[in-house]
Amino acid sequence: MVNAERTKLMTKAEIFRVKEERRALKLNRFYRSDYISYEMIRSALCFIFGYALFVLMWVLYYAEPLMTTKQIEELVQMAVRAGVALLCLLTCFLVASYFVFRRKYRKARAKVKEYQALLKQINRLYEQETAKVWKESEEFKHDNPSGSA
Repeated sequence: MVNAERTKLMTKAEIFRVKEERRALKLNRFYRSDYISYEMIRSALCFIFGYALFVLMWVLYYAEPLMTTKQIEELVQMAVRAGVALLCLLTCFLVASYFVFRRKYRKARAKVKEYQALLKQINRLYEQETAKVWKESEEFKHDNPSGSA
């Protein structure tokens, strides 16, 4: 019975380890604030890169009309509006990212706690089994003092 239960628990623990090792267990190495900060910085850099790429493509597409019909002051004003739009969009994006990554960390942390509970159960079963074997060997020694079987 104990062996079957231990095998079942060990199988569940190994399935979890294999399935969640890349996500939950690696994420658990970070403190929550460090993980969220790291992911938000990474997201901000990717967002800024994407926005800059979009603006560059737009400028290249409309390069001729921009250069021929617009004054320098108008171009500067457009660049300022693009910068303000970047800041507004980036702020909204980072707020959303904060909640997404906080939720992701919480879920992963809960999964790791389940995994740790499984490992504790397995450890208790091993300790019970070890105590049982030790007790049986002590009884055998007391029943057979000469040491021969």
